[in-house]
Amino acid sequence: MTRHIDEIIVHCTATRSDWWSKKTAQEKVNEVRRWHTGRGWSDVGYHYLIDRDGTIVKGRPVERAGAHVRGHNANSIGISLFGGHGASATDSFEDHFTSAQDAALRKLITTLRKDFPSIKKVSGHNEYSNKGCPGFKVGSWIGDRPERTSPTQSKTMQASATAIGGAAGTAATAIGALDDVAQYIVLGFTGVIILAALFIMRERLRKWADGDR
Repeated sequence: MTRHIDEIIVHCTATRSDWWSKKTAQEKVNEVRRWHTGRGWSDVGYHYLIDRDGTIVKGRPVERAGAHVRGHNANSIGISLFGGHGASATDSFEDHFTSAQDAALRKLITTLRKDFPSIKKVSGHNEYSNKGCPGFKVGSWIGDRPERTSPTQSKTMQASATAIGGAAGTAATAIGALDDVAQYIVLGFTGVIILAALFIMRERLRKWADGDR
């Protein structure tokens, strides 16, 4: 039977930032699975877990309802971030989690929304329970940096493109009124500006490809 999935719910494991730091992400997931099965559950309660370095590990198969929010498991996918010990619902993402986890979570959410177009909501555990988990307001976190569908939506890309256009335009306007030496100087400075902007754009595209959106 295929589940109707319409929501993603974000959690944290409530572990310290250095918990099992020498272990692999899969070993950590196996330990969380041991905790959950020790409660009598059939498997780890989450469908995905994200380690401190951004590694994403599958937990319970998505085809099966999770065990992460009472009353909201049937139609949701549960994602848990390693960390969040002592977190409050009003904390910021960066108070407890890494930039690698930020990028990985956004990438995973984007992928799941493509795989399951019926997903209409991304929420946090603290919206359904009087808990700090996941340690931030998911809606505010998404709103602070909305998911982008194209690298051209990046402000860095837009600023670089503006710099290239502005440098070229300024050079074209000024160069006709200058002598040969001054023209070479203007062209040299313009070239430096354009190369720097192109480098920044290339780095932004590389990060986009790595899931930083």
